Amino acid sequence: MMNRIYFGDNLQILRELPSESIDLIYIDPPFNTGKTQKLTRIKTTKSKNGSRKGFQGNTYETVQLSTRAYQDSFDFEDQDFVHPEIGNAYKTLMPAGSAYYIEVFLKPRLKEAYRLLKPHGSLYFHIDYRESHYCKLLLDRIFGRESFLNEIIWAYDFGGRSRSKWPAKHDNILFYVKDPKKYIFNTNEIDREKYMAPGLVGPEKAKKKKMPTDTWYFTYVGMDEKSPWEYDPEDGMRLTDTWWQTIVGTSSKERMGYPTQKPQKLIDRIVKASSYPGNIVLDFFAGSGTVGKSCIELSRNFILIDNNPAALQVMAQRFTGIKDIEWINFDPKPYQKVNAKEVVRPPVTTNGPILSREFQMLAATASYIQKDLEEQNDIWKNSPFEWILQLPARKKSKLARELVASWLAAKGISCEPIGDASETLLINEHRFAIKFSTIWRKGFYKFQQIRAEGYEYVICLGISPFNAHCWIFDKQYAIDHAKKQHQTEFWVTVNPENQQWAEGFGGNLDQAYKLLRKIVRK
Repeated sequence: MMNRIYFGDNLQILRELPSESIDLIYIDPPFNTGKTQKLTRIKTTKSKNGSRKGFQGNTYETVQLSTRAYQDSFDFEDQDFVHPEIGNAYKTLMPAGSAYYIEVFLKPRLKEAYRLLKPHGSLYFHIDYRESHYCKLLLDRIFGRESFLNEIIWAYDFGGRSRSKWPAKHDNILFYVKDPKKYIFNTNEIDREKYMAPGLVGPEKAKKKKMPTDTWYFTYVGMDEKSPWEYDPEDGMRLTDTWWQTIVGTSSKERMGYPTQKPQKLIDRIVKASSYPGNIVLDFFAGSGTVGKSCIELSRNFILIDNNPAALQVMAQRFTGIKDIEWINFDPKPYQKVNAKEVVRPPVTTNGPILSREFQMLAATASYIQKDLEEQNDIWKNSPFEWILQLPARKKSKLARELVASWLAAKGISCEPIGDASETLLINEHRFAIKFSTIWRKGFYKFQQIRAEGYEYVICLGISPFNAHCWIFDKQYAIDHAKKQHQTEFWVTVNPENQQWAEGFGGNLDQAYKLLRKIVRK
């Protein structure tokens, strides 16, 4: 695909783009600050007639080179509001200008954004504290509350130094997906940082680097083993929804002379996390074109839209020498360097073949499943049994036999394994099959491979992160309440909170022990 940059009204252009054609959307719309966002470039030179004094008494003259600006405010009159019935409700919730900004300006554009996203697509909506809560209400209406994944906080250092209130030092990025069960999230592709002392972690980890440290908090207060924060001493602070990244400085090489320009590192993280090489990324409030620059370097394709001539001029300068861009309704040549060297884009590759549409669909679904499984493992965090989740089935069976034998020995009941049958224990001439399960996310245990012969009773031992359950069933009673797993094997599920058929057969360890004593005394 040829990359495109449009000059014009983004709403009209969005309506002309085909449905489900975009993989990722990042937008940084006007924040409705009520101000004119302006950036003036100046040059200071030594001059005898200068009005400013400087080093060693020299005088300097300041010359204004250029000014770029856009109006960041929305006026509202009752007669102009296209949805008066909604307007009456909004008047009790928000200022009139915010109501107009949300319903008339943002709503039709965000509805188009939803239409344009592919089923696995994502939207990152960049805003600040003034309107973020109103914007979330709108986005919940369009995308659905269940499609809201994160409110990302971008924290920075520079800016105003208010003495009358806490200085505002963050922006909000609302992260939505079109389908909460199928979306792209590339954990392993997110930018990583170098180790401060790579020699201490070995060459393999040093090459891989560590996950980013997303807060400056510990720079000041330190970290110890008792801290409640999630911390990995090898990988640094784990990935969070608070991103520390400085703004584009006035003397930075990245600076393009456009007000509200966002740092490329911030955009890179979003592009890497929520798209694949070769995907299409859309920004319909393009500004200085940082999304396009990120896509060029990360082998994505892009569509940029803006209606500010100053923005198109900046992008024309920024993309000088890049040939595979189609400029629509704008001629970039007057603003580009003459005889500039052609910039060769990196090949679209993932260290292998280009990802097919079908593969991307499967990978997006896997991202959701990964999230679901990781959440399941999170309940085991700090559990003394967390390690058993990684054991293969055969080792779990051995563990269960050893746990039961140790538990009974502590109660004064001796038992021994029967021959090579690792899952069967002999207790006072009674044969017990030992079955083991960790708790499933839905709140039940699943005891598998229950056979119809070789024992009299079955001991079902269940381990939760911070609790243990045990039931003892007569073989036939267990099979009568089981489902067939294979031709000669069965499995049963037991919910420790509500399972009528298992009542009276144990539950906690004490209840199971009392039942076991009655059995072995027969």
